[in-house]
Amino acid sequence: MISVNVYRDKDDNIAGFGCVGHAGYADPGADIVCAAVSMLVINTINSIEKFTADDIKVSADPENGDIQCMFPSGISDETRLLFESMLLGLEEAQKNYGEYIKVVR
Repeated sequence: MISVNVYRDKDDNIAGFGCVGHAGYADPGADIVCAAVSMLVINTINSIEKFTADDIKVSADPENGDIQCMFPSGISDETRLLFESMLLGLEEAQKNYGEYIKVVR
C-alpha cells in the first residue's frame, strides 16, 4: 500500500509531505496506481521548483517507494495551490483504489 502523509508544524501549518510504499495493484511496470501516484507527486515537486520561489527539501528512495518533501520556510499561496491540487488527485485515486493508497491529511 502507498501511504501519503501531510506533515504539519506546531501551529498546524503545512510543513511538507511524505509518500511511501508500493501499491501492489499489479506487477512492477504495469501498476497503474503506482504510476498515477508517482506522476502526481513528482509533477507537483517539479512544478513547485519551477514555478515558485519557495525553498523545498526533497529526499527519495525509489527502491522503497519513498519520497519526502519538506517546506522549511513555509509555503506560498502558489505552492499551497499546487499542493492542494496534488492532494485532490491523490484523494480521487484513493476513492477508486482505496485498498492500494491511503492519504492522511
